[in-house]
Formats: sequence, structure tokens, C-alpha cells
Amino acid sequence: MERETNGTEDEEGRQKIREEKDKSKELHAIKVAPGARLGWGGCGARVPSLLILSRPQERYLGGVKKRRRTRHLNDRKFVFEWDASEDTSIDYNPLYKERHQVQLLGRGFIAGIDLKQQKREQSRFYGDLMEKRRTLEEKEQEEARLRKLRKKEAKQRWDDRHWSQKKLDEMTDRDWRIFREDYSITTKGGKIPNPIRSWKDSSLPPHILEVIDKCGYKEPTPIQRQAIPIGLQNRDIIGVAETGSGKTAAFLIPLLVWITTLPKIDRIEESDQGPYAIILAPTRELAQQIEEETIKFGKPLGIRTVAVIGGISREDQGFRLRMGCEIVIATPGRLIDVLENRYLVLSRCTYVVLDEADRMIDMGFEPDVQKILEHMPVTNQKPDTDEAEDPEKMLANFESGKHKYRQVGAGRRRQ
Repeated sequence: MERETNGTEDEEGRQKIREEKDKSKELHAIKVAPGARLGWGGCGARVPSLLILSRPQERYLGGVKKRRRTRHLNDRKFVFEWDASEDTSIDYNPLYKERHQVQLLGRGFIAGIDLKQQKREQSRFYGDLMEKRRTLEEKEQEEARLRKLRKKEAKQRWDDRHWSQKKLDEMTDRDWRIFREDYSITTKGGKIPNPIRSWKDSSLPPHILEVIDKCGYKEPTPIQRQAIPIGLQNRDIIGVAETGSGKTAAFLIPLLVWITTLPKIDRIEESDQGPYAIILAPTRELAQQIEEETIKFGKPLGIRTVAVIGGISREDQGFRLRMGCEIVIATPGRLIDVLENRYLVLSRCTYVVLDEADRMIDMGFEPDVQKILEHMPVTNQKPDTDEAEDPEKMLANFESGKHKYRQVGAGRRRQ
């Protein structure tokens, strides 16, 4: 009996659950037809066709909220230009009511001033004044100069000759550009002098040209054409060229020009103060080749050269250094050894040449080179100013004698 009562109770419970679910489905949503009226007693407002959600669904699932459309009241572009009616300064100041017009006088210029006419009259005035003050001889010189200038300009304007057919003073900027292209010369830097066309056209002294001719140098190589004029201006230079292209002579010739300008008695009496120049090479064989080339140039000019390299007795090299020399050719390691043992000082050294500098750095000689430069005096270092970089000042310093700025030349092999 107990089992039967329990079974009937379970069925009644399940039946109640079904009824509650059916009621919830009925209340879940009520569809209202378009134009129907809702209310009591048949009176109500018209509502659109929509889904009326029940309160449980609105509470737990959330209803569809209709967003309100925002209205932009100031939907127009801002005008930045001023209108004449917006000028409030007109009302209280009569100056703004009656604008002053600019006076155009003479030929339509402001205040009748013609700047071009003033410049013409001024140049004419000073020209007439100089003409009155010149003497008859000065007038003839000025006329000759103007004729030569006009003739040169006219010739340059219509001259289509090749640069090799022109004189040195007839060369134009275009001719120099073509000249550099013909010899594959490229330069970087400011105020670079023009290259050498030939040994005769160069500004080298006659005794240097005689030595060059005796050594068999008929024509300068490309590196010599450009490096020698720069070296004669007492400027630092890095030359990049192939092996055997004459880099050593390109650095050596300006050095010989400067040494030969010094009084010979000073060179002999001050021999204990060291050489005027040192040439560093990475290997002993290269240093010996440079020594042969330097002796070939320097011996006819009375310039002594000493090689400080390994494989030779240090005492013999010290004895030759004490006898005096103008140029020392060395490898970095042996030169430091000689300097530390007081066989040599660099008190008057103002010229440093690093032959094959890239190879020297690759072999690890950079600390040795820095140590060698520390033995040189600091009083002859070129100041880092625009005045010191002026080519005319540099040339004057090059020709001044012993008080010359330190000059560095570095040679690199072309890869």
C-alpha cells in the first residue's frame, strides 16, 4: 500500500511541474497584431508590432533597448576667415576707419626709391673716382687686364678644345672635371687644389724637378697628380691607390720640398733633436723598398735617410742616428724600442707618413702607432679652427720653416 501511495504522489508532482512549464510558456511572449489596442474596456493606445517580453525574461535575460538618436545642434564647419563686419576696432579709433595708402612715386616704386638705379649710380660714381685717381701707367695696366679678362671669357665660352690642347691658365672647371675623370681621380674634402697636369705645369722647385727627371719619372701617376698639391698645402691626406702606383713618391716629394727650404746649417746643428719626418711601414721588406726610393730622391739633395728595422744591430742603427738624419724609415716595433732606449728623439718631427696604413692596423700596430705619436711634440699640432684650415694660411705655414704644423699622410691599398 505504501508503494502505491508513493507512486501516485510522484505522478501528481510530475503533473504539477508540467502545468507550471505550460503556464510559463504561455507567459513567455505574447504577439500583438499590428494596429491592435491594449487596455481595459476596449479602450487603449495603438502599439506597433513588437515582442512584449515577460518580466522574468526582462529581469534575467535583458530586453532589447532602443538607442536614442543623438542630435548634433552645431553641425556646421567653423569659418576661420574674418568678415569685415566683425572688426570691432573700427568703432572707437578713427585710424582704422581711414587707412593710409602707400605712396608710389617716381617709377612706381615705394617712396620713389629704385634700388637697382642706386646701385648703378653708386658703381658708376666709384668707377669714375678710381679713374680720376689712377695714374697713366695704372690705367694702361687696368685696360690690359680687362682686355685679357674679356678675351679669356670669350674664348672659354666658345672653346671646345680638349684640356690637353689648352694652357694651364685656360683650364675651366669643366676641363678639370674631365681631367679627373680621365685619370679616375676622386676626392673628398673641401677646397681641394687642382691636380698636376704634368711635372712642368707643377709649382715644384727646379732642383726637385731635376731629381724627378733623373729618377725616370716622366709623367706623374694619378695618386701623385692629386696628392702632391694637397701635400704642398700642408694638409693631412689619406691616399687610396693600387700597390706600385707611386704612393711613396706622392708623400715624399712635398716632404723634400719643405726640407730643402730649411737652412742647411740649422739641419746640421740641430741633428741631435731627431729627424724632420718618419715613415712607418708594416713590414721590414716594405721599409727597405721605401728606403731605396727615399735615398734615390734625397741623396742628390743632401738629405740623409736611416732605416730602423729588425734584423740589423740596434747599436749600429743608434750610431747612424746620432750622426744625424732628416728622414727615418722604420717599422713600429723597432722604432718604439729605439725611442725607449733613448737612441732617438722626435723633438722636431713634423711629418708622419703611414704607408699601407690599413694593413698596419690589421696587423695590430695601432697601439704602437699611438705610442710613437705620443713621443712627438704637441706644440706643432694644427689648431682645430677655420682660420687654420684656410689654404692660404696653410701654404704660408708650410713655407714658414721650422714652425710648421704637424702633417700626416696615410696610404692605403685599393681593394
